[in-house]
Amino acid sequence: MQPAWVGYRVAYASQDVDYDRPLMYYDDTRLDENLRVGRRTFGKLGGVQLNVGHMAPNEVINRQFGRLAQMETFLMSNMSPQYGSLNSGVWLELEDAIREIKDEKGKDHVWALVGPIFGDDPASIRRGHGKYVQVPEAYFCIVVDPHSYPFDTPSKVHMDCFIIPQNAPRRAGPEDFPATLEEIEEATGLRFFESWGRDFPVALLKKTDKPSYKSRLAMALKKVSKRTAEQKEALHSAQPNADTIEGLIDDLKEEAAAIWGQREALTAEDLERARTLQHTISWLLRARDIAKPPKKKPAAENFVTYKVVSDMGNRLKDGARTACNFWNRFVTPKYSVVIRLGTFTQDGYTIARAYKPYAKDGVRYGRVDFNTKYLGQFDEDEIAGTIIHEIGHSLGIGWEEWEALFHKSSGEFKSAAVRKLRALRDMSVELEGGPGTALAHWDEDEFDKELMTGYQDQGEHVLPVTIDLMELLGHAVNERLAERTPLEDLLRDAASVVFSRQDMARSLDLDHFEKTELFECIPHSAPVD
Repeated sequence: MQPAWVGYRVAYASQDVDYDRPLMYYDDTRLDENLRVGRRTFGKLGGVQLNVGHMAPNEVINRQFGRLAQMETFLMSNMSPQYGSLNSGVWLELEDAIREIKDEKGKDHVWALVGPIFGDDPASIRRGHGKYVQVPEAYFCIVVDPHSYPFDTPSKVHMDCFIIPQNAPRRAGPEDFPATLEEIEEATGLRFFESWGRDFPVALLKKTDKPSYKSRLAMALKKVSKRTAEQKEALHSAQPNADTIEGLIDDLKEEAAAIWGQREALTAEDLERARTLQHTISWLLRARDIAKPPKKKPAAENFVTYKVVSDMGNRLKDGARTACNFWNRFVTPKYSVVIRLGTFTQDGYTIARAYKPYAKDGVRYGRVDFNTKYLGQFDEDEIAGTIIHEIGHSLGIGWEEWEALFHKSSGEFKSAAVRKLRALRDMSVELEGGPGTALAHWDEDEFDKELMTGYQDQGEHVLPVTIDLMELLGHAVNERLAERTPLEDLLRDAASVVFSRQDMARSLDLDHFEKTELFECIPHSAPVD
């Protein structure tokens, strides 16, 4: 479920305490199980990015009420599936303005009430286990600014009301979507301020093009709008204007890094811009090499790449690019790896099937086929995470070099392995789950959400030992992890990297295929049928 409305008080904080943003969202265990929608993000609807939209905003709450209150804003019962362009556009500008409101002598604190507005036949997104979440067509906001005590009638407060549609243009501002309290009540079926004595009909509350000039929100909106305009102008001025291909490549890489490094969730426009930048940089790199070929051919370097034989709207292609960037960041393999990706359709609980790797001419090939029943429901991170896991097997986890490191009877690592990698002293291998799971993953009971356990989970992470282990399997480790790191953070970094080894990839036989035995089935939420 999502909230019908949320109310919060806004008191200006001159000494802001801005706590770090939590890493994940949480189910609200105060609700009955059948009302919980799960912790994962909302994904896409018809190609449109849906952000996890806070109704009570993180930044307003954490600066006034502290860390515990901030954590409560990350409960999924506070969230609504909001278009990414709205979440980081007009809605964000409105939230920023509300946060800017200052206390004034003789006036009470401002209150904000917000919530979703649904159309006659709202679209829904599936959350599994027969649960669906409806997607609103708009959102309302009521900002109540008390000015005359007692604050018990509409005439004793300033009231700024908005109805902002999901598809509000980025260039618009909150003041472009004024509404009346009566219009909000009619659209939502709710009645606000029921205990107030209404000294005149709500319908007579003036609907103006812009909030009243007396409103504290109006002054804050003016300030925020000016700042936003200045930021847009600065961004426009910073557009690439390079004199050389190298300079243009550097400028575009910097722009791509800025997009992926922003604090807010990426919108559909952001993602499209980032992909366009990646493709543009790839072609510029190719053009640079043609225009100015290297004087000496560099020594061949092994790497991880992919071959997509069937797909659903580039979902596997995008996930494969991110997954290969992940491994190429941390490892230079002793052999090049080609992960071959395809699709199949089947009822039941199987997400994907992975097959035993095979080799030819010093190249190792892995194969993973995804069930179209689930592929369309998964977000980009879930797809990329699954591919990363299977590339880990192609790099040796689960095969001969791996099996030589531990005792099959206990799952404990041998003394010789621990001497080479001390962290293995605290690790153990999965002994249960049958072929493909047992003896080929970290132990599920002990390490649960680690990338290379045998079961896929929400909120996975990567332990430093998973990267360090690659050295024992014969690969060169380029970069090490300092601590346990959320996979989501590593995927964001990997998605921002341009794959610049196109020529090297073309030198491999990407189409080579051998039929091998099934290695593992990745289950959804029940035993594999």
